[in-house]
Amino acid sequence: MARIIAVGNVKSDGTIYSSTPGITINTRDVYDGNMYKVELPRGLVLHNDYTIQLTQELVDDGDQDHYFTAIGYLFRTKRDFQVGIIRGNNGQYIKGNWSFTLLDL
Repeated sequence: MARIIAVGNVKSDGTIYSSTPGITINTRDVYDGNMYKVELPRGLVLHNDYTIQLTQELVDDGDQDHYFTAIGYLFRTKRDFQVGIIRGNNGQYIKGNWSFTLLDL
């Protein structure tokens, strides 16, 4: 049975709505400007092969159009992982609110 290690809800600007205590989001020290670094407290994760589940809300562009986007991660370690927002169906990078769940299988 999978064990939940951590969960979190993140705003598009990197601010955390709610999460497992000790988790922080860094938007500066990342691979590129369309990414977030999720930093985990020491000892929360015991190995590098945990499962990351990511979900992004539909993004409203202000004109009542909602865009589907792709979300993924890179560079998973015991201390952090980076989340990237990939182009939406309008061809643009679109940041939106997203959530994550970390599982130990």
